[in-house]
Amino acid sequence: MMIRGLKIALIAYGVIGILLGLVFGVVPYQVASMFGLGETAAYVPYFMAMCGVSFMAPAVWLIIAGRDPLRHITWVKFAILWAILCAVAGAYSVVRGGVDFSQIGPGIIIGAVFVVGLLALYPHCASRPGQ
Repeated sequence: MMIRGLKIALIAYGVIGILLGLVFGVVPYQVASMFGLGETAAYVPYFMAMCGVSFMAPAVWLIIAGRDPLRHITWVKFAILWAILCAVAGAYSVVRGGVDFSQIGPGIIIGAVFVVGLLALYPHCASRPGQ
């Protein structure tokens, strides 16, 4: 049952990454506006698109890993690390005052939820050699 939950979590995290990547690439000015960035420079869509593909590439592999998490245990570990880093980087940005929680709070919350969920569903016995 836990493996089934892990499969669902990995695929869901991958789908979110792909959707977020598409949004960043297709409607960069709307994303900038949503984050409260105001008027942006003409080159901002390029950086938004690069950010988008940076979400989409690993997200595809998370979906693949979700089909057989035990076989792709390294990608499960990657997903946990990615979620931790996203949540921590977002929280750090809020603490430093660069952004407001209202701008990036959903990203922090989603990252934290996936950290907890993936750690809870992680197949610890599969990561030990000889078992």
